[in-house]
Amino acid sequence: MIERIPVISLWQPWAEWVSLGWKTVETRTHKRFANLQGKRIGIHAALKWDKAAFIAAYPYLTQQQFEQSATFLRLGGAIICTAFVVAHMELSSSDSKAALIDCASIKRYGLILADVRPIEAVPCAGKQGIWYAEIETGKDTAHDLTQ
Repeated sequence: MIERIPVISLWQPWAEWVSLGWKTVETRTHKRFANLQGKRIGIHAALKWDKAAFIAAYPYLTQQQFEQSATFLRLGGAIICTAFVVAHMELSSSDSKAALIDCASIKRYGLILADVRPIEAVPCAGKQGIWYAEIETGKDTAHDLTQ
């Protein structure tokens, strides 16, 4: 069965950390993703690599996770997993570990993610905001609807 689902693009290594279940809160400084609550979404690994990610996440990663992250291939441009958005809420310092970033010094809103399902990576161009792709639920394969 094929389902059309919303997708968001994340810079690497943030997307990879979501797919591994290490990052269970995706943060934004705006509320525009609130309508994703209660939906299964796709996580797209963007081509862009966030050079500041390791500094931001270092206090919240274990030494083993930090070392493993340094070996990630710096590739992107693919939908790599799906996740269910349990909630959308304003975050506090207690959410920092799950978000892998400080949530106290800057007002952040978060998508609380659960049931993360890695999929066979499907190359496609990412976009800002929310965009849509088809997921073949039986095979967990994604197809970009915007090309």
